[in-house]
Amino acid sequence: MIALPGERLGVIEAFEPKGEFIIKDGYIYSTKLSEVKIDKKHKIIEIRPLKKGIANVGDIVVGRVDYVQKPFAFLTIVSALNEGLAADLKGMIYIDQDFEYMPITEGSIVRAKIIGMSAGVLMLSIDGPELGILEAYCNYCGGPLVARGRNSARCIWCGRVLRLKLAPDFKSKALPYRVILE
Repeated sequence: MIALPGERLGVIEAFEPKGEFIIKDGYIYSTKLSEVKIDKKHKIIEIRPLKKGIANVGDIVVGRVDYVQKPFAFLTIVSALNEGLAADLKGMIYIDQDFEYMPITEGSIVRAKIIGMSAGVLMLSIDGPELGILEAYCNYCGGPLVARGRNSARCIWCGRVLRLKLAPDFKSKALPYRVILE
């Protein structure tokens, strides 16, 4: 069983707890995202924190851009160090006001580096040769983008050219046709 931080797991009279826990008002609570094993025969409850999904400053993460509100882009981080996360983490990329264009679009899949943490939100950066957008769609018509040089991409549906911060392994999604919903 997986327990969230602060989840009530049992009463102290019924089980002997082991691992990462706190006791409050006679109840056993998990302190971290943990795997819980209950041994009813020996009356032991073992709480072990999950190592999966821990992200630290300097780690490389992959996330989906939820929305962009200049000068920030807000992301939901889906993997850290090529491992899936046990829970969704939120991240924020600051885009310098001196930038002449918006280097990220909503819905993009981005590789970024963790540079800090503030109020439970990871502060991210896409500065670096291996960092940037991995996959993106046109912010005008929703069509797939194909790389057109190092920092620009062209929509195959409407032909618009967008200046973006592309990663070296940017994935072009060329679909054979456009779906029009009426």
